[in-house]
Amino acid sequence: MAVTAVVACVSLTGAPSAVAEVQQGVGHLTTPAQPYLNNPDPADWLGSYVVGGKKVWCVQFAHLAPDSDEQYQPGAALKTKWGTDLPPNVASDISYLLLRYAGTDSADEAAALAHLLHTWTAGPQNAGQLDPANDFRHIAYDAPFHLSKLPSGAQAAVAALQADAAVNRGPWTATVAAPDGAQQIGATADWTITVTNAGGTGVPDVPVTVTATDATFADADGKQVSNGTVTTTEDPLTLSVTPTGAAPAIDITLAGPAVVPVVQQPIEIDTQRIVSTGGEKELTAAARTTAAPPPTTTPQLPSTIPAGDTPDTPVAQAEVTQRMSGGGWVALVAVVLAVTLLTVHLARRRAAGDHQPG
Repeated sequence: MAVTAVVACVSLTGAPSAVAEVQQGVGHLTTPAQPYLNNPDPADWLGSYVVGGKKVWCVQFAHLAPDSDEQYQPGAALKTKWGTDLPPNVASDISYLLLRYAGTDSADEAAALAHLLHTWTAGPQNAGQLDPANDFRHIAYDAPFHLSKLPSGAQAAVAALQADAAVNRGPWTATVAAPDGAQQIGATADWTITVTNAGGTGVPDVPVTVTATDATFADADGKQVSNGTVTTTEDPLTLSVTPTGAAPAIDITLAGPAVVPVVQQPIEIDTQRIVSTGGEKELTAAARTTAAPPPTTTPQLPSTIPAGDTPDTPVAQAEVTQRMSGGGWVALVAVVLAVTLLTVHLARRRAAGDHQPG
């Protein structure tokens, strides 16, 4: 799912030759190559290239394949080879597929991705654009011709990627929900994380970065952490969260498909344009609640003392303290005060009697 610089490109023949070396990534060669004016190559390459040490895909069929040191300028919204806007559903499909498959190591998936990118960005807008008499600037991508030359695994991948994009294209929506009811510090409860596609259904296998505040959650190994990554399921993902403070919160960050991918323009005019990290868009969501301290408890003491037993002093004192309340304490204080006054009175009389004359 991590998308770095990405580009999709078929090996160009008929355009000027690159000075630096062209480095192919993963994909398939198809034979014979699509015919067009001055195309001497016997085969086309459907797959990724390596530019600047990164896997890339091109989006301007039949222009020059980028060499490994190709230089690009920041670009704008991706358009077709003919300069027209992409239909919104096609732009969404491209963004989703770049997000999901740009890092693939499967030759079948790579060839399928390259094929679909060219089908959508360089498909013919009129029959004349498929005329083999056209040069590399004016030839359209013949999708049925190339599909028939792909191995069966890549053909199956084309159908699978199309179906996946149709279901899970963006825009995505991400949500976090705290549990209902009062939360208690130290008591674990279930929070939920949901990522839904444009149709409102859950998108599985999406990496989500989770940050917990005043709380911890269980990672894949069951360890309590405050930061980590989880992976979504089609159903809402349940996250076991334990509050550690009064204001537990969960924040999530993930990469979702952009509305329209961003294309980069090459410095060399005859070189393929590339789709960079414009296939992704950062999504965030958060939920917060409050948590109370755990309740305090008083030790339970026996209410009776077995016959013949004498309680230890601390136990007896605790028993008296536990039972003594309200009026009992008032009565005890009154008794103590009365005894004190009587003692003082007797002491005074005794002192007076000692000093009477004989």
